[in-house]
Amino acid sequence: MLKQRGHDADCFITGEEPEFEKTVQDWQPDVVGVYSTTGQETWALEHVLAWRKELPHLKVVMGGPHASFDAEILREGEYVDAIVKAEAEHAIIDLVEAWAAGRPINLIPNIGFLDNGEPVQNLIRPAVQDLDSLPFPDVDLFYKYPFLRKKRVMQVHASRGCQNSCTYCSVGLMKEEWVSGKGDKFNRTKSVDYLCEEMNDIVARYPGFRMVNFGDAALNMQRGWLEEFADKWPKQVGMPFACNININFLNEEDIINLKRAGCVSVQFGLESGNEDVRLRVYKKGYTDKIVYSIPKLLRKHNISFRTNNIMGSPAETLDDMYQTVRQNREIKPAGCTVLIYRPFRSSALGREDFEVGRVELGKDIGPSIHSDSQMRRDDLDEVINLQRLFNIAVFVPGGLPLVKQLVRMPRNPLFDGVGLGFLWYQHAVVSGFGMLDDIKLGVKNLSQIFGRKSGGTHEYGRTRLIDTMDVGTDATI
Repeated sequence: MLKQRGHDADCFITGEEPEFEKTVQDWQPDVVGVYSTTGQETWALEHVLAWRKELPHLKVVMGGPHASFDAEILREGEYVDAIVKAEAEHAIIDLVEAWAAGRPINLIPNIGFLDNGEPVQNLIRPAVQDLDSLPFPDVDLFYKYPFLRKKRVMQVHASRGCQNSCTYCSVGLMKEEWVSGKGDKFNRTKSVDYLCEEMNDIVARYPGFRMVNFGDAALNMQRGWLEEFADKWPKQVGMPFACNININFLNEEDIINLKRAGCVSVQFGLESGNEDVRLRVYKKGYTDKIVYSIPKLLRKHNISFRTNNIMGSPAETLDDMYQTVRQNREIKPAGCTVLIYRPFRSSALGREDFEVGRVELGKDIGPSIHSDSQMRRDDLDEVINLQRLFNIAVFVPGGLPLVKQLVRMPRNPLFDGVGLGFLWYQHAVVSGFGMLDDIKLGVKNLSQIFGRKSGGTHEYGRTRLIDTMDVGTDATI
């Protein structure tokens, strides 16, 4: 979007730049954009402070999930000059051009700023309704790095939004705060023709990809879209793919169309094996009947599936979590992603946790949703141990009785290693790097993994390998 308006724009990735700070500084930017998720919103602070010494005119804007729900980051005045809430395509144009012209930013929709020491968030403009009206994502910014363009699996999005409003996820509040209700939709899908053209544009320049991973909350977002997709994708693109699905809106016809289109694997959020927790607390909307019936249809049409699961929410007892193990054993997924529940202020359940005092406020667990929990629970060590050993309980014969005994032990590095091993495997599969490439990635980023400095409002200390790994579940979590 910036390039369309005649601006110079580039992207720099810390792990791919031997001298990240110097590289950005030498590029002489007028504006730096920082992506943020809760728990790692201050990752760029020390870099920004260094850049400001050499570039006194520099402006910094923060976007992403954290900035969209917590304007308090603006109090870090030396760090952030403005934030963008919700979609940024048009807001970033208005902001950059206002700064360039010396105009005030206090009336730009989606923009947040500091006014007399207090954070102010402007109103949200309507979401982009026609995704085809946007330019293709500028993948060159990332694939200029050899390590990324050598991946075998291309990460792509076909839509924005989600049919559900799960209480542990930000989507419910996004729908409340980002959509005006005056005709604009939160759930939107690119046209099949646009998506195929986007893919062919990428593959023409980067022919090494062998598969696509759609990162959407669910590829079956729009009724009838999969049928057209199954007709056109094999002819125009012809690349196999994996995707997330919403099993509450999936029928056998959709599964047939996924198979016709070239789908080899799907992933869906089971989250809890307790139907009451899943329906009443998480508001996921699907019953045990659906949980058991959809996997049978997927197997019938030779599509493998994986599940996402949550451990340690306030809605669940340890017995409920064992039921999640049992349900996974019964439906037999190809793999399980297991995350530790985190009370995000951007989610309905997370806000409730903070309001009623279920959160250990003084406990800083860093950025990871794999390593620890802030929840006040007497059985917290057992929950963490179960998360580490979950895949053993699911996939190893006799694993559940064994794990029930092991979780009573103190938390220890051996269990951490088991959890990391499964996470390593999950990451290798979902990201398309492969396990050997993942080792190379870890070696490549040793300075960040073991030597990252902390700063800002959070002191994270040493960043561990498990904290740096992305298992591709952003969209579903």
